[in-house]
This record gives sequence, C-alpha cells and structure tokens, in this order.
Amino acid sequence: MMDELRDLYQTTILDHNKKPRNFRVIENADRQAEGHNPLCGDRLTVYLSLDEEGRVTDVAFQGNGCAISTASASLMTELV
Repeated sequence: MMDELRDLYQTTILDHNKKPRNFRVIENADRQAEGHNPLCGDRLTVYLSLDEEGRVTDVAFQGNGCAISTASASLMTELV
C-alpha cells in the first residue's frame, strides 16, 4: 500500500511540475501575494480575480521553484 501511495505522490508531483495548471499572470488581478523562500530560492506569485461579492472567479500563479513548490501551487489553484 505504501509503495502505491508513494508512486501516486511522485506521479502527481511530476505531472504538475512538468505541466503546471494555471501557470500565468492574471492582468489586473484583484489580489496578488508574493512568496519567497530564501533558503532554497523558490519565488512564486499568486493572483486572484474576484467578483462583486468577493468570490474567486480566477486564480493563477507564476514564478520559479522546485518541483514540490510548483506542483503545490498548481494543485492549490485547481482546488481553489
């Protein structure tokens, strides 16, 4: 069971790192947040567009980072 979970985890990380979802800049985003990890050099910016009631209508990210940080941001944008 653990080998299957590890394989699934690795497959997911590799897929989202090679083909990150929502990897782009949202022009005129309503919100944006920048993150930088000085220990490893990861640097990402997350963008949000909101409707009049404050609900998220679009989410994206862009930046440079390791496979895990890129995959994490990609997965996060899919869930949001």
